[in-house]
Amino acid sequence: MVKGDLTPALVHAMEAQVGNAVENLAATGVDVIAYCDMVTTFIMEPGWNEAAVAKIASETGAKAISAWTSLRDALAALGVKRFALGTPYPAKIHAIGLPFFKSRGYDVTSDHTLDILATREVPTVDRNRLMPMIDALDLSSAEALVLLATDIPTFGMIAEIEQKIGRPVVTSNQALLWGAMRALGIKDRIAPLGKLFTT
Repeated sequence: MVKGDLTPALVHAMEAQVGNAVENLAATGVDVIAYCDMVTTFIMEPGWNEAAVAKIASETGAKAISAWTSLRDALAALGVKRFALGTPYPAKIHAIGLPFFKSRGYDVTSDHTLDILATREVPTVDRNRLMPMIDALDLSSAEALVLLATDIPTFGMIAEIEQKIGRPVVTSNQALLWGAMRALGIKDRIAPLGKLFTT
């Protein structure tokens, strides 16, 4: 397991371990394998994510998704092309995400980051830190709010945030769960997880 500050070097080190992780997961007979990191997609070469997902599916026989493919499909399901973006990423990593989304046809109407360098700090982000970040975003022209990072515990706040801002909220883990369920043909409505799970 790779630990430390969120830097390109750490991301490359983590990516190098993907093969072993996939092999271990496939050995358990799971039906879906999810690559649960968005920053890797920002840092690796264009097309890496889609190729990695296809490789996982081909080599294991399982369905494969990623944080990016799940987010992409979730935004499409909601009909969203313009969104405000909040992340906990270090400013330099956060900045890489903006051209990534633009190159894929999205308009990031407003963005803000908590600028957290230490990966171990991200899971400690609570509503007292998350809500002020959301309040700092200009949502006037956004069709949705996207909150990235699988380490941020957002499930208990999604419905509350949607009610507050009057727009769909898409988070990394919410989109991954939705993507995994859809890959298996499961379409359960889960109201606390927002419009993505009730539309």
